[in-house]
Amino acid sequence: MKEFKPQDQRLRQPQAWPPDGGWGSLQASTAAEATISERMGFVRKVYALFFAATLFAIGGVALGFMFPPIRDAIEGNFWISLIILFGGVFAAQAVRHVPGVNLLALFGFTTLTGVVISPLMSKVAETNPASILQAGVLTVGIFGGLTAYVFITKKDFSFLRGMITVGLIVMILAGLLNIFIVGSSALGFAIAAASLLLFSGFVLYDTSNIIRRYPTNEYVAGALSLYLDAFNIFLALIRILNAGRR
Repeated sequence: MKEFKPQDQRLRQPQAWPPDGGWGSLQASTAAEATISERMGFVRKVYALFFAATLFAIGGVALGFMFPPIRDAIEGNFWISLIILFGGVFAAQAVRHVPGVNLLALFGFTTLTGVVISPLMSKVAETNPASILQAGVLTVGIFGGLTAYVFITKKDFSFLRGMITVGLIVMILAGLLNIFIVGSSALGFAIAAASLLLFSGFVLYDTSNIIRRYPTNEYVAGALSLYLDAFNIFLALIRILNAGRR
């Protein structure tokens, strides 16, 4: 469900943002080249859309709770739902430059993610309801702390690209192995813990790219990237907090 940005990610970027006068032309193509007001406006749009997308995802979970037939259909067709989610990511990216449509795609996709995880949330609500709030608070703390670290230190985390790419491939393969062959709860816990670390790395990487390499009209794509990071951190925490429960 994760898609990387195609921009150049080489290690030539400075460790701090350049001074005010060195941002280049007024027609900035990236956030790092834009004026301060343009850059800050772009960042505000990204995080406002990220917050709104999170609310739509919560609404999606609520839809699953209110309409059990939908929840049951998703639970009985898990792989189809997963394929639809993958398609949703690519569709949202494909229309990210189309005004209006890009917002509909973003909010439609995030609502869909909430509906898809509603069966899991329903089970957790029955067996360990406190873990939902705990996972939510921890997600906010982890995501917020890592985001603040990138903004305060102004470090460039593009060097993580290779590591998190390999990590994502390994995580996917390990998950499939555990589903179809091993079926181990211990391996499932290990995968959840590794996933938490992996998507924490994605937060550093994506936040760094947003404030350096994203074009200032890519606020929908930026919000989607951050949403996917937070979404996967939340799911990893849910699995960790409910390890060993049936």
